[in-house]
Amino acid sequence: MPLVAGLGLLYTANGFAVGWRRAYDVSIGILSPADTAVPALAWPLSVAGWLLVPGIAGAVAGYVVSDAIKVRRSTPLEDVRPEEGDE
Repeated sequence: MPLVAGLGLLYTANGFAVGWRRAYDVSIGILSPADTAVPALAWPLSVAGWLLVPGIAGAVAGYVVSDAIKVRRSTPLEDVRPEEGDE
């Protein structure tokens, strides 16, 4: 949670300094931090975007896959694949 709070603080500071649209573009890699009014503030946001955003997306994907696997593992084998005489 402290990482997300730090990213939020960094994004907010950049939003006020360079504009909200430019801060968003820098954080996801559309715009170079060097092309902003305050590049020294935009570079940490760019690095954080490159490091944290894929990690958060990977964590969400991992949770979704784990949940799907857990549901399938809790289903008895007989319910998934009936025996020949049970049709």
